[in-house]
Amino acid sequence: MRQDRTMPVNMPRRWAVSSAVTVAWNIVGYLLYVGLVLVGGFEVWFSLFFAMATDGCHDSACDASYHVWPAMITTWIGVGAVLLTTLVVMVRNSSRGNVVIGWPFVGLLALGFVYVAADAVLH
Repeated sequence: MRQDRTMPVNMPRRWAVSSAVTVAWNIVGYLLYVGLVLVGGFEVWFSLFFAMATDGCHDSACDASYHVWPAMITTWIGVGAVLLTTLVVMVRNSSRGNVVIGWPFVGLLALGFVYVAADAVLH
């Protein structure tokens, strides 16, 4: 019986196939994480326009411009925390041999919550 050079000696062939499938799904997961980073960057860029949300009221009695910086900082810290947490969880799970393709979607949902929280601070 000829030994395959890509597999360790004691490893059954079905494990090699399942680990190859896991690696393929993890590559797709990390590519989705790159997309998540782009979405996070867009969200940070969008937060730079929060000051325009307070332009609708020109009366000093309804001035809400003091909400702008807290909303922007909420977005920046939230996006950074979501991206870092998602990356740490993905690396930890993929190093244990688990599939991580779902974590970028969890991160996308968390980025949505960050935007909603920043919008609540702004208004």
